[in-house]
Amino acid sequence: MKRFLAFDIGASSGRAIVGTLDNDKLVLDEIYRFPNGGMKKNDSFIWDISGIFSEILNGLRKYAKKYGSSVDGIGIDTWGVDFVLLDKNNDLVGPSHHYRDSRTKGMLSKMFEKVSKDEIFKYTGIQFMEINSSTQLYSLIHNNSPQLSVSEIFLMIPDYLNYLMCRRKCSEYSIATTSQLFNPNTLDWSKELIEKLGLNRLLFQEIVPSGTILGRLRKEIAQDVNLKENTNIIAPACHDTGSAIAAIPVDMRKYKRGEWAFLSSGTWSLLGVELDKPIINEKSLKFNFTNEGGVENTIRFLKNITGLWILQECKKEWENQCLDYTWEIIISEAMEAEPFQCFINPDDPLFHNPPNIIKSIQKYYERSKQISPKTMGDISRAIFEGLAFRYKQILESIESIIKKKVMILFIIGGGSSNQLLNQFAANSLNIPIKAGPVEAASVGNILMQAKAVELVNNLEELRKCVIQSFPILDYYPEDVNIWKNAYKKYLKFTY
Repeated sequence: MKRFLAFDIGASSGRAIVGTLDNDKLVLDEIYRFPNGGMKKNDSFIWDISGIFSEILNGLRKYAKKYGSSVDGIGIDTWGVDFVLLDKNNDLVGPSHHYRDSRTKGMLSKMFEKVSKDEIFKYTGIQFMEINSSTQLYSLIHNNSPQLSVSEIFLMIPDYLNYLMCRRKCSEYSIATTSQLFNPNTLDWSKELIEKLGLNRLLFQEIVPSGTILGRLRKEIAQDVNLKENTNIIAPACHDTGSAIAAIPVDMRKYKRGEWAFLSSGTWSLLGVELDKPIINEKSLKFNFTNEGGVENTIRFLKNITGLWILQECKKEWENQCLDYTWEIIISEAMEAEPFQCFINPDDPLFHNPPNIIKSIQKYYERSKQISPKTMGDISRAIFEGLAFRYKQILESIESIIKKKVMILFIIGGGSSNQLLNQFAANSLNIPIKAGPVEAASVGNILMQAKAVELVNNLEELRKCVIQSFPILDYYPEDVNIWKNAYKKYLKFTY
């Protein structure tokens, strides 16, 4: 019996989950959870990095109190794109900005004046979003930030947290690929792009594969949290989506790559397929797809979709109005609401980071000349339907690019427990869906740690363990013709 500790840190919360592996079955125990999110500082939107690390230490203490001083590995995964800069003394150079910070607004067009869109995509195969690390860094160049003149080290967020744990400065493969500064063909930083953007290539650290033992827990931390000093610090797939996709419960002997798709459902929805090689061509550029790194040097060919974030923001607005709507009430009211009253594209720029999401929804419907939904149930249903239709749009694009028909969709992450959205997705896509596990990122994190210490041999074996360890729910298409007709209306109002 082996025991591992995973820290899965998302943009809104973090959790410490213990995984006990025994006879090829994994049992999870969530021992600590903490809130996360950006904070305003002057005119900036930043992360409280020291606060996040303090919460990791709290999680370590919780582990030691419950399980004792011995653990076979500790792994950290986080959201992508955000980073820190360090000076020659390894101190932070300024704050770590949140990907929704306004400093990148309008910066893509400025960056394209320096290096063309086609050239950037040729080097990296990564979709274009203002939140990308490349755009964030270019905003520093464009605004003549003094930070770059004293910066000597660039680390993505989980790489920095790993550095604090064991003092090794390196970048794990999956998280590095989210930067739009990594070349998936050479499996290294794109030195050509980095230099053309005007960045110092010496900022960027050694790339290590997913499932690398980075070193041992620092002595002073081990003593502080009551863990053994020889505890392994392991890089799983440090991008949370990379860890989550590793934990897809797919029978790899039954379905070949390209025949099954994944949907990581949560604040963001990430819809795509797992491939052996990146697809970097005119069509993938046209549809703005991305080639992110997965475990065992696989490629996650996917597109980011604004996921349940819109509804999460609506819930906050309703709470501000003293309306106590639980998620159970929201889903129940959405089920009772009249279907297909109005249509919404969740990826519309109006929903990027507005001061008031409800007003932005109203503005969207005014602009598209639709009747705006009034009740909480109507708004919620429109969002759920809009997500399901957006999934269909993206999956059709994927199939046209890879020239294969997707036979089944696997939904993992927090949104996989949303039975209404899962059923809507099955109806819209007209294919069966398997949903779960909910804590896929933690599962993938833990099992990649197990692979690092040679308890798991390969990805196929890892996924067999997931199938054996967790309940997976099945969804099948219903009312297919009704949804087909509604999809035509969706396209009319959202293109």
